[in-house]
Amino acid sequence: MQRLMRFGLTGALTTSIAFLVFVGLTHAGVHYEIANALAWASALIVGFVTNRRFTFQIEGAENRRRDFALYITGAVLQLMLAMAGYALLIGKWRLSPAVAFAPNLVMTTTFNFLFLRYVAFRRVGGQR
Repeated sequence: MQRLMRFGLTGALTTSIAFLVFVGLTHAGVHYEIANALAWASALIVGFVTNRRFTFQIEGAENRRRDFALYITGAVLQLMLAMAGYALLIGKWRLSPAVAFAPNLVMTTTFNFLFLRYVAFRRVGGQR
């Protein structure tokens, strides 16, 4: 349960970054797909560092490159899922980007936690 709470705090930080960039760019006239990619990129590094260290309490350099590669893989999959969600919510259903953000967030956050927990930051043999 503590890990889930730490994930929530980390998620609040990275989501705030992504939301502000996304809404700001779409408000400035940038297409929602480009705005989403830039918002994703802006939160990516912060998310890796805070999730690895704070959420999953992994210290040191051991497996850092592996973790980062898997984190990026999960992030790309999450981005693809978000783009599909926005294509439906904004492109087909014509919701505003600000309204579409919340349901898309639920879907992508669930995927992200499961991927980080069971793939990117999975440890075997007593490690976290």
